[in-house]
Amino acid sequence: MDFRTILVDLREDAARPARMETAARLAEKFGGSVVGLTAAGTHLEPFRGAGENAGQYVALAASELQQLAVEHKAALDTLIARVSPTIPTRHIVIEAEPGWALAEEGRFADLILPGPPSADADVPALLAGVAEYVMLNAGRPVLLVPGTAVPQLGGRVAIAWNGGREAARAVADALPWLAHASAVSVLLVSTGKKGGEFEAEAYRDSGKRLTAWLAAHGINASLVVAEGDPDHVVPQLAGTVQADLLVAGGYGRSRLRELVLGGTTRALLRQTALPVFMSH
Repeated sequence: MDFRTILVDLREDAARPARMETAARLAEKFGGSVVGLTAAGTHLEPFRGAGENAGQYVALAASELQQLAVEHKAALDTLIARVSPTIPTRHIVIEAEPGWALAEEGRFADLILPGPPSADADVPALLAGVAEYVMLNAGRPVLLVPGTAVPQLGGRVAIAWNGGREAARAVADALPWLAHASAVSVLLVSTGKKGGEFEAEAYRDSGKRLTAWLAAHGINASLVVAEGDPDHVVPQLAGTVQADLLVAGGYGRSRLRELVLGGTTRALLRQTALPVFMSH
């Protein structure tokens, strides 16, 4: 399956231009369309004691929403036209929180580009940020573009592989991107705990099986094996192989456990050096 319908978060942050351009270039490559989403947040009704001011509050909220929608649509149209004026686009406005809106609309898309976690600095740690919420609830892959660089099809891709369900889902979802990669590296990181050499060998065998499966899809991949804390070693290995994109499964263990103990998913969500393609 190609990426034919690409949903992009239009919230304003430093990474928005790169996020929109990425969506446009994917749509151009796969003959698809871009759907820009404006999540206006939840608007409360005026309290009963507002009296005659209630109408003013409603009118002001409607005016602000209209202004936001106009600004977002203009930004989307301008950037899409810069890439190619023939790319079909659609702009939707949902009066809901960004995470919920992207997850709901994302179920009818092939790929979702949410804003980076850096845009959610005011979200309490116990609550899921937008990107986390979308990944956990949309049932679709997400592509995080954390900075100003636009990830290019045809570049180098690294796969963070641990043999788990989430990682397998991410690799399968990323096949359209992997098929165009100039090089694919499968990163295996053994923690060196528990089974020791047995664990390392099991990881290596799982990695070999993955490369064989990729080969059946016409994708040649190499294995890169290391030992250490995956939270730190995976990004380091991605840099070593000069990856332009990292493919990873998200939350192979509970999110609460990662909040308490730390985890690779949270580390990858919060790094800013590399775009990440992630599925749950």
